Amino acid sequence: MRAPGTATAIGVAIAALLGACGGAGAGPTDATVDAPVDGGALDAGGCPADMVEIGAACMDRYEAPNRAGALPLVMYTFVEAEAWCAARDRRLCFDDEWLAACAGPDGLAYPYGATRVPGTCNDDATWRAYTQSLLNGWPAAASSPTIDSLDALFAAARAVSPTAAAAADHVAALYQGSGGGARAGCVGPAGVYDLVGDVEEWTRRRDGGQPQFHGNLKGRYWAEARTCQSSVLVHGDTFRFYEIGFRCCRDRATR
Repeated sequence: MRAPGTATAIGVAIAALLGACGGAGAGPTDATVDAPVDGGALDAGGCPADMVEIGAACMDRYEAPNRAGALPLVMYTFVEAEAWCAARDRRLCFDDEWLAACAGPDGLAYPYGATRVPGTCNDDATWRAYTQSLLNGWPAAASSPTIDSLDALFAAARAVSPTAAAAADHVAALYQGSGGGARAGCVGPAGVYDLVGDVEEWTRRRDGGQPQFHGNLKGRYWAEARTCQSSVLVHGDTFRFYEIGFRCCRDRATR
């Protein structure tokens, strides 16, 4: 767990990291999704157009699958999320990179400011009770690097078996994520969206973590508001849940 400190200390640490930063059945569907941004061309800071410069790294502007309007993926373990990013020549973000994107150089508590404003981010939904035995039927094969939308994820799960289909239906019923950038005010100082609320995000612990516990879950989810500084370190690399997603990063290209 990150040692507590003052907002000033957090701001100094983040400023150092930022450096020269320039700145499926009933349930949810991806019916309206913007066309993917061309991630090939690099901007002046050495990042693809669908990413934002965060210090020495580039970070996806939206949660995976990183498209404006696309519903964020869930039910990926830390290991599976890393594989998804690697298939796109990216990696999971480190937790300090994520914090820098969320809190900015001023060490904000929320990406939009020092005080929570309910409804600014997707963090004020009503919690829905889940059934763990149904979630346990989720097929690992569905959470693959080839999946590029929530609809495709649910379809892949439902195709495996009746038990897997029941798991997918349960996740769909629980799901309350919003499309990437749907809450226009939920954006960090550098231009990264949905860092608080929506889905909880796997990040990699900069301190290395422990064997089989390399992840730090950041941002919480649609039914619970927490600050940029909060962390969840208790879940292992093979844990999956209906409200856990991720976004990707990559090292910034040098010119």
